[in-house]
Amino acid sequence: MPTYENPAVDADEAAEALRGLAHASRVVTDPSDTYRVLGSLTTALASLRQSLDQLADWHDRNAGRAADDNGHQRAGRHDALAAGEYLRDAADRVRQAHGSLNEAFSHNGRIAWQPGIDTDLTRPRDRAGRLAPPSAFGTDTGSREGPHPLGR
Repeated sequence: MPTYENPAVDADEAAEALRGLAHASRVVTDPSDTYRVLGSLTTALASLRQSLDQLADWHDRNAGRAADDNGHQRAGRHDALAAGEYLRDAADRVRQAHGSLNEAFSHNGRIAWQPGIDTDLTRPRDRAGRLAPPSAFGTDTGSREGPHPLGR
């Protein structure tokens, strides 16, 4: 249950929830659940981006209080400002991911899942290992040059 007051505890809980989702989403038994999952992930990415932006701002505001383990303030300030920049970069990447996820969510929402089309919804798909079928002429279809015009 989120505390809404303790960011460290809430971050730990979010990480554990996402770990659980990564495990649970390996098997989808009800295709309509994908809509709910995508909607929740869309909301989660928006909150993640906000958190990253807020942490970036916090690092910037507090850079003057930073020091490294040896007490060097210049090094601490440098690291605080660098952390802020990397956090902003991460927030921007999450914004981009949020846009793609929102598009997937939108497309998913227009699907009317039909029963019986694929009865084994738990079977993993091996997309990476697929090879193009050979052509009718036995030539590698992935060849850049293609078959020789005279059959040589």
